[in-house]
This record gives sequence, structure tokens and C-alpha cells, in this order.
Amino acid sequence: MVRCTCMNNTKQESWTWLTEWVESLPKHNANWAPLTEFVIPVLSACVRAGLNEYFRIGQSMSKIIFSTAEEHGLEKYDPLPPRVSLRYDWEQNQWFIALSHLDLSGELEVARQDCVTSGTVLITLKAHLTVLWRETHEGEPLPAALDELR
Repeated sequence: MVRCTCMNNTKQESWTWLTEWVESLPKHNANWAPLTEFVIPVLSACVRAGLNEYFRIGQSMSKIIFSTAEEHGLEKYDPLPPRVSLRYDWEQNQWFIALSHLDLSGELEVARQDCVTSGTVLITLKAHLTVLWRETHEGEPLPAALDELR
């Protein structure tokens, strides 16, 4: 599995790298094609809206992680910062968006989690990112880019 080696990348660079990584997955294993087909339109809509100016993204095996962290590597922060995760649950054959303070690979401590489809993913992601922004940027106005996400 390819991991991000650019530890001090900008928010915008994190989007470029992750998009390229997701696009490359089916070349390594055809089983990743459904993930790519679901995720690439989401990432493209977010970039078109300008969310790459305000949010950083990263990944784990089958999870896309959105944060407001300034630097790569959420695990190095203490306390762990909140994050929004877009993940696929193989057992339930379903996509979820979750707001949490812990990595979702272990014991879940989820503040909010919603099941999504290709028709609901953007509006649900917008709602979760709005909560994330308000929690991490108290008193600051919401980015106009959140209004553009459809």
C-alpha cells in the first residue's frame, strides 16, 4: 500500500495526492474500483467548491479522513483532533460518514455517524464538515465553500 511521504504538505497538496492515490487503486487491484467510483466524484465536488482551501484530507485502507489540521499526521496531535471520515463498511456493504475524535479503525467513539449513498453523500458530508469547522474554528464564520458543496 502506498502511503503519503510528503509529511509537511499543504491542504491543497493533500487533496491532489489523495485523488491520485484513489485513482490508482484499481490498477493495483480491481476490487478497489467501486471505492474509486464512489470517492472520486466526492473529492472532485469538494475541490470544485473550494474545500481544499480549508480542510486537509488523508487516508487509511478504505477511509478518507477530513480534518482542519494544519499538518499531516493526526496521530501526532495531543489531544487528538476531531475528524470526519468517509468509510466503507464491508460487512454492511454500506458507506458511512462519521464525526469522531479517534481513529475509526479501533474502538469507535463516534459523535455522529450517517449512512450515505451517492445521492446523499455530499449533503451529509457538508453537514459533518460544518460541525467539524465550528468545533475547531470557534467564532469564525463558516467557509463559503461549504455552501457550494452540492
